[in-house]
Amino acid sequence: MRFLLPYSLTFALAALTASLPAHEVWIEDTTDGKLVVRFAEYGEEYEKSPGHLDSLKTPEAWTAGEDGKPKAFEVQKKSDHYLLVDAKPENGAQAEAAFAVMKRGDTPARKPIFYARWHHAKAGAATPALTFDIVPTANAGEVQVFFRGQPVSEAKVNVVPPGGVESELTADKEGKLKIDASKPGNYLLYCKHQREETKGYSGGAAYDAVSHNASLLLKVAK
Repeated sequence: MRFLLPYSLTFALAALTASLPAHEVWIEDTTDGKLVVRFAEYGEEYEKSPGHLDSLKTPEAWTAGEDGKPKAFEVQKKSDHYLLVDAKPENGAQAEAAFAVMKRGDTPARKPIFYARWHHAKAGAATPALTFDIVPTANAGEVQVFFRGQPVSEAKVNVVPPGGVESELTADKEGKLKIDASKPGNYLLYCKHQREETKGYSGGAAYDAVSHNASLLLKVAK
């Protein structure tokens, strides 16, 4: 399926490399009240350092300051996560991370980029702040998908409720969809691998495309 944006860029869905199937990057809270960036197949063992966690470049992470401008977090690599220093779960947070350029056989080289958002349901609506973003609206349980500030019509969004079974939902023409968020806990929503055919260089390596991946971890309190 293709998403046609007003400025005539065309995107297609693509899969991650076979070596890391279904892996996502997301922000979650810890039992001691911190926020961390995880990398794994959600619900499975976290990637660690040394290991696959090292293939993910240190994320940039921030929250909205009192003046509305981004306020960056110090980010520290730990054994199985990246810690957002002084981040508080009751506040929102966003992060962006990337891999080095990937190339498998004769397939075109690509650069994977991951965008992650943490949001407490009590905070209400949010506005796009990531290139590829899943944003809570003012309606309970409703989110909207954006790419480069434009709604993504009929976006495919995977939803993992707390203790539940993963499902795939389709957004409407405005990129909106609603989930049942009546149970307390963490809800992971993610969009898989929107591919942008654009050439460039990263770390001295050429690539032919960028794959964009978005996640939202929505916290619903008891």
